[in-house]
Amino acid sequence: MTSCPYAYISKHALKHNFDQLKINSGAKSKVMCAVKGNAYGHGIVETIKILREADGYAVARLSEAKMLRDLGITQPITLLGGFTSINELNEAIYLNCDIVIHNMNQVEQLESRAIDRNSFACWLKIDTGMNRLGIKVADFFDTISRLESISSVSKISLMTHLSDAEDQSSKKNSIQLKLFRDLTDNFSGDISFANSAVIFNYEKLIKNYKWNNKGDIWIRPGIALYGVSPLMETSAKQLNLKPVMQFVSKLIAIRPISKGESVGYNSAWRAKNDTNIGVVSVGYGDGYSKSLISGTWVIINGRRVPLVGLVSMDLITIDLGPTSDDSIGDEVVLWGELLPVEKVAGYSNLTTYALVTGVSERVQRQIR
Repeated sequence: MTSCPYAYISKHALKHNFDQLKINSGAKSKVMCAVKGNAYGHGIVETIKILREADGYAVARLSEAKMLRDLGITQPITLLGGFTSINELNEAIYLNCDIVIHNMNQVEQLESRAIDRNSFACWLKIDTGMNRLGIKVADFFDTISRLESISSVSKISLMTHLSDAEDQSSKKNSIQLKLFRDLTDNFSGDISFANSAVIFNYEKLIKNYKWNNKGDIWIRPGIALYGVSPLMETSAKQLNLKPVMQFVSKLIAIRPISKGESVGYNSAWRAKNDTNIGVVSVGYGDGYSKSLISGTWVIINGRRVPLVGLVSMDLITIDLGPTSDDSIGDEVVLWGELLPVEKVAGYSNLTTYALVTGVSERVQRQIR
């Protein structure tokens, strides 16, 4: 099959979102762009070519950090997952990563083993209520003291992660922020607490908590960079964000279907009337999720038509209608500017995060 889906990456939209997030966070904050997960499915190589103005980048894997250095990135790269062994630590130091320390085992490894490379900067992650990664609040002062005594640690910064940030009305946000504010009171280094969702309440949080650390405050935008809303009940358009990815494919076949005939695996969908079925070259092997159900919209020739039947590995079927004049080779928009991924996600049991990061490597990405 020669036809294949494409992910068109909008240079204009990505720059617009980056600028919008900077405006929301104020001129004094530094920006650490999250490009993990292949830049949330948008293509790390393509994205980095556009986001050269970032103050730093955040990745989850050493392979991602290596890719950035190979692309010529000289800004700080924060390794969010930290390390599990001295070998991983040495590789992270070789790549000049800022390394997240999130458990006491890491501290013990630093204390007990010789490090055969140069010194490194670290972010100490504090668990203020996420209960995923991070040292306990009760261990904070002891951990800081121990890190300060390790000669290979050249700089210590502090970060935390709000568990309920997508819901700005959640009382837990203020509990976590107060804990982090108390721990960072008069701290000499950099701090970071704002992911995409927090950034849209950032000015108020800065004012209310009167952060007084002596270093910089870093924001960590992720999904919002790519034009997807990080907030419940709020669209990307309401946040003045523009979708960066236009996920498209082509119509590769058209066939008439009579009333009562089934389409696809398990005969999961039957035509209620005579119609024309279009076959589109995309499937779960490309990241168009198998959980998307009949009725999910796609766009062809400026109109919305529904997905019908089950998503296959390489193909989907859509109901073009009985009077269709579509042609083989016509473009089909799976999500993008005219069909927000938030709307598409509503037809599956997946989040927008899962859909965009699920776009597979075999989908060609093009900047335009």
